[in-house]
Amino acid sequence: MAFSKMWAAGPKRRRAEPEEQHVFRPEWTQRYLVVERDDGEGAECLVCRRPIVATRERDVRRHYEAEHEHYEAYAAGGERAALVERLRRGDALAAAALSREERAARAGLSVAHLLALHGRPWAEGGLVRRCLEAVLREALPEHCRLLDDVDLSPESLAQRTLGLARNLQAQLAARGPTFQAFSLALDDQPFVGADGRLLVFVRGVDQDYEVEEELLTVVNLASRPTAAHILRTVSDALARAGLPWDRLVGVASTGTEACGALVPLLQERAGGTPLLHCAGLLHLELLGSRQLDMGDVVDTVAGWLALLRSRGARPLALKLLLEEAAAHHGTEASLPCLGSWLRAGKALKRVFSLRRELEGFLAEAGASTAALRNPDWLCDLAFLVDVQAHLGELAAELRLTGAFAFSVLEHVCAFGDKLLLLQAHLRDGDLTLFPASRELCAELEQQQGPGQRHLLASPRYGQALSHLHAALESRFEDLRSVKRDLDMFADPFAFPVENAPAAIQEELVRMKSSSTLLSEYREENLGSFYAGLPPGCYTELQAVTFRAAALFDSSSISDKAFSYFMKNQARLAQLGTDEQLHALLRLATSNLEPRLDELVRARSRSLA
Repeated sequence: MAFSKMWAAGPKRRRAEPEEQHVFRPEWTQRYLVVERDDGEGAECLVCRRPIVATRERDVRRHYEAEHEHYEAYAAGGERAALVERLRRGDALAAAALSREERAARAGLSVAHLLALHGRPWAEGGLVRRCLEAVLREALPEHCRLLDDVDLSPESLAQRTLGLARNLQAQLAARGPTFQAFSLALDDQPFVGADGRLLVFVRGVDQDYEVEEELLTVVNLASRPTAAHILRTVSDALARAGLPWDRLVGVASTGTEACGALVPLLQERAGGTPLLHCAGLLHLELLGSRQLDMGDVVDTVAGWLALLRSRGARPLALKLLLEEAAAHHGTEASLPCLGSWLRAGKALKRVFSLRRELEGFLAEAGASTAALRNPDWLCDLAFLVDVQAHLGELAAELRLTGAFAFSVLEHVCAFGDKLLLLQAHLRDGDLTLFPASRELCAELEQQQGPGQRHLLASPRYGQALSHLHAALESRFEDLRSVKRDLDMFADPFAFPVENAPAAIQEELVRMKSSSTLLSEYREENLGSFYAGLPPGCYTELQAVTFRAAALFDSSSISDKAFSYFMKNQARLAQLGTDEQLHALLRLATSNLEPRLDELVRARSRSLA
């Protein structure tokens, strides 16, 4: 069974390389029933005629396995070639193995999947049906009766959503035993503002260095479960996924108190080698912003936005600001949700640029404008805007997948050096790296005369940067402790043999002496290189590299869940059971595709 290769390039330090070669391979036509598009931009499926834009083998393979694996019945060489020719002529139905009823069930599953991905309620299945009826009636009237077999009732769509999620869970359970090492990510979504939930993600790497990141389980924190209870829930989920505790090598988390209490229990249960705990990889931008917010800037601005939304905005710029906020968290949101939006990306910068418009609105609404006329508070706002911009750059780097954990350490170390530089600039009164503060300083000097720069030279700003630097050092301390292993994983040919563990030194010497392996290392991505090593020849080195590859290298899957929560709060609040919530989150965050044919055939067998 084939699965994705998320090993994107190991950003080898000698040069940047793409994740995998985005080049169409002719052998994919018979293997995956695809052809290269005429414009050279990706592939096109011969069965359903859908474009597959990202032409990597994992993308082509996943589409085939999820949508058309029943064509494996045509496995013999001659049969396969004949099948390809029939499909090229557009004779897809003649080759299809599904009955009319099964195709109708498959269509219902596809609609359920789309509704789940977009956070739409199951009741909208009726609207989908009416839309399809309108299209068929006008464009293909002879096919209108096809919809009679497709059940899009809310009850049916809810059950199909649960079935889709169980299918993804079964795929993870089939995949889990093949992992040579895995790590967990604990995300208690501290800024969602809804009932507390702990999302537990797993990242595993197999013998071929193929990596999967998936949702493992969700723990409801509303009843304030103990850490021991959460551990039992996680343990049960690991057992269902076929993941043994002795292969757990690391934990990434938000660094909150709840996560901190669970990590020692995970370590005790895993035993053996100490778990690496990265306590700041998830939601780093949001957590860092809280440490820098000295004047309750975000809470104040969130209150203004809530007032703006309730009263309505007349200036176009403020209307656009509200639309931007609604695109992030929907039209209904709590103050914590508005705050999370302001702490991420460039939202607070937009507010800073609209401070005069906001002051006019507040005055018209009869609300206090004291903060916007207070130079100290304005300096707090400008300082937060500036440092959040730098934090945002780091967060963007940590969202990139496929770079492995050594790149995380590089980015964090570089940001630590930047924080020291920012402190030095503040001490010297240099606002080159603080554009919002520089703009505010010029404005204050124009209004009140020269000498206003001392407001931004306040020691508390330097102390805030110092505290943030210390927090980063502490949160990524465990990752720093394995820098040697990460460096050796990233570039074994440049790594000094004498610095390697004694058990690995002889293997490194042999590797360095092989011109063939050096050539492969230079030409292939990092995962492909290690997967292609001669079996049994570099077992000690590969044991280290499996552990390194299994560590979370980005916050991507966590950010995906966070975004889904924010955009679909009203929808998620209406769900009747935790199982339904877990199913939607699994579908929204999964890198796997549900195997629709498996679900359809299982349903057919149950009705037989």
